[in-house]
Amino acid sequence: MGAERKTVFHHPPKVISFGEILFDVIEGVPCLGGAPLNLAVHLHRQGAETTLISAVGTDALGTSALEQIRGFGLNTGTVAVLEKFPTGTVTVSLDERKTASYEFAADTAYDHIPLPEICRDADLFCFGTLAQRSPESRASLSRLRGMLHCPFFYDVNLRQHFYTEEIIRESLESADIVKLNEEEFPVLASMFGFPEDLKEFARIFHVRMVLLTLGPDGCDLYTDGRTIHSPAFPVKVVSTVGAGDSFSAAFLYHWLTGATLEKALEEGNRLAAEVAGRRGAV
Repeated sequence: MGAERKTVFHHPPKVISFGEILFDVIEGVPCLGGAPLNLAVHLHRQGAETTLISAVGTDALGTSALEQIRGFGLNTGTVAVLEKFPTGTVTVSLDERKTASYEFAADTAYDHIPLPEICRDADLFCFGTLAQRSPESRASLSRLRGMLHCPFFYDVNLRQHFYTEEIIRESLESADIVKLNEEEFPVLASMFGFPEDLKEFARIFHVRMVLLTLGPDGCDLYTDGRTIHSPAFPVKVVSTVGAGDSFSAAFLYHWLTGATLEKALEEGNRLAAEVAGRRGAV
């Protein structure tokens, strides 16, 4: 965790989200998504002033992405349009529990995200793992982390084989708040050789808060020596795509605006249930 992070936030809070814009192709139908985009859109809807840093191609999907992003009310000035690379896509398959698995296209625009001009007076910087699969986007992310002095939120969000121990360790060690799910926790515990214990996880990586989402069982939050459990809202699940991103957005917004952790977790679970009950992440 970095030193001298800011603790007084703007109203509304200013949040930067870095990473992939892609289309989730579900049963042959392309739906705009990507965890950083989903997070940015839901944060904006909550009331945050959100900046999305990413890249799309000059293809039809890229044009559609920019139009939809503007339609959500977000500025696309920090979304690069690249001629040499296609807009990202991922084929999404849902099992009988409506849980998603993913097959990602290679060498797409979000693998080449350039460093844009940004306002450095942010309240929160958010990033994940997938966009770090390429050296170019990873280098831009590293430079951004060196420029900013706000808390960092890291959504582990493991996808296929697009991560290494080095990438995960560097990300965890830079983060103030980490979110992971019940499937990712044992992967990291095995990778780094620690017990599946949130307190130990926070101690090893010097993380201020650890969020562990548990699907229908809600979530746990570890911080300041205590674990808070928050139950899920009942919902008939249509798709889990984007549910974790919506949870993060609602939790982070309410935390940034002064809500109790219990209230922030409740609002995160509420929005996650709403998104899981429909098709499409945003």
